[in-house]
Amino acid sequence: MKVAIPSKGEKGLRDRVAETFSRAPIFTIITLEKGKVRNVEVVKNRASEMSQGAGPVAARTLKENKVDVVLAGDIGPGARDILETIDIRVEKVEPGLRVKEALEKWVKGA
Repeated sequence: MKVAIPSKGEKGLRDRVAETFSRAPIFTIITLEKGKVRNVEVVKNRASEMSQGAGPVAARTLKENKVDVVLAGDIGPGARDILETIDIRVEKVEPGLRVKEALEKWVKGA
């Protein structure tokens, strides 16, 4: 399973969860196997600096990376609808947490 977390920078699991989804500069994409981290990728969000239409571009980036679940703080209704339409589950996490902390909380509660 692949989990994406919008993040503020390129520090992977040590980075912080971004406040927003569509305009987060980075997506930290974690591959989980049986609840354990197997791989961590840092992917630039091409939509981060768009003035309009960021949601569809961000969603497409995750689909291209075969993401199954996105953990984020704030996701607008348009982006949420697109993600659900392309079978990417949306789960809420607290912005500002370290990516590793957000992932661990979600795994324990998932």
